[in-house]
Amino acid sequence: MDKQRSNYTAEEEIAIEQRTIDYIKRTPNASRARIAKYAGVGIEVLKRLEKKGNFKLPPPMTCKQIRKQTNWTDMLGSLSK
Repeated sequence: MDKQRSNYTAEEEIAIEQRTIDYIKRTPNASRARIAKYAGVGIEVLKRLEKKGNFKLPPPMTCKQIRKQTNWTDMLGSLSK
């Protein structure tokens, strides 16, 4: 099977890596999705770039962690108005 071709040039990949590293340093508790959105690429691209060893993505969030981030009282309280 042929090697997968990248949609990004080497310079673009370096810029993406640098943006990712800077964002992880500024917000160490950011989720993978927020990091990918800030870098301007999908999570799969970051997973591929992570294999180079320049940065480490946080582990995927569990369902419980995702639910904990949402303030349900404010959301449900606004529905009753």
